[in-house]
Amino acid sequence: MIDTTLIDKLKVLANKEKKVKEYKRRLRIKGKVKALGKTKNDNLTLTVEKDKEDYKFTVLKSHKERFALANKLHKGNSVSVEGIPRFRAIICTRLNLLEKGIAEGKQEKLVSYSI
Repeated sequence: MIDTTLIDKLKVLANKEKKVKEYKRRLRIKGKVKALGKTKNDNLTLTVEKDKEDYKFTVLKSHKERFALANKLHKGNSVSVEGIPRFRAIICTRLNLLEKGIAEGKQEKLVSYSI
């Protein structure tokens, strides 16, 4: 028989690394709700706008708490959303309603003025 302790330790390290990479790949956005919709399977689609870009998240109905919160949201609410990008969709993994809201300042980034 072959001693498999080294292989077992490598598997544990590989699983940890895989978990870290999956966490880094998640999309985290703080923005305003632009639109709410339903899919054909009665899941919710949540469109969040941040810096003039739209991100479309899918809130699954099997996630009861997130689904209930998404149902209560209105257009213009400030939210913090985290999701996992999958094939043609971003699955929502965390959804929080921001009490203070997001400030819409008139300042612009000085990219065009850089040398």
